[in-house]
Amino acid sequence: MYLLEKESVRSSSSLGTGLSGGGLTGSGGGIQPEILLIVGVVALITAILVFVLVVKRKKSFKGKFANWIKEFLNFRSILVAGIIKILYIFLAVFLTIMSIIVMFQGKGDDVLPMVLSGLAMLIFGNILLRVMLEMTMAMIVVWENTSDIRLLLVKRDELFRDGGNRQWENKEPVVETPSETKRSEVSQKSETPDTPKAPRSEEE
Repeated sequence: MYLLEKESVRSSSSLGTGLSGGGLTGSGGGIQPEILLIVGVVALITAILVFVLVVKRKKSFKGKFANWIKEFLNFRSILVAGIIKILYIFLAVFLTIMSIIVMFQGKGDDVLPMVLSGLAMLIFGNILLRVMLEMTMAMIVVWENTSDIRLLLVKRDELFRDGGNRQWENKEPVVETPSETKRSEVSQKSETPDTPKAPRSEEE
């Protein structure tokens, strides 16, 4: 009985080592280089396909989500602006609460210094935070404005190009009937002034 239990323990331990050695992780606990190579190749092929089929696609997609993905991959829609706004609100509330806590932490002779330090944190901390994030937002706003101007110029060129082609396509050759040609000739003759006749000489 003891021998059977010992054999089962040995088989389970050998099975565990075999699984750990032949699985995703190597003997040292890290990922095997073959797995990293396969994942890298798959990621590279996916990146090339997405770049060719989505990023460099000239026409827009039918669905809104697909168009948003295209804009996102082309870095025309920026997520940093929303993150900065949320971060500013969070840090402003955090600084305000911490400054109030600091103002009420003073005891005895430390009351005035703690109140002054709390007020300094409340005023100058919020001002410094606002200035730092405004500098970052200014660069983002400049980028967004330039990208909007570029898109407007591209759309204007496309409209002018399409409009010119449509004008040329809508033009049809005008075929005049014989009666219309005669009328036009008569009108041209009537519009041209009569040439004065040369005076007759006395000899004639």
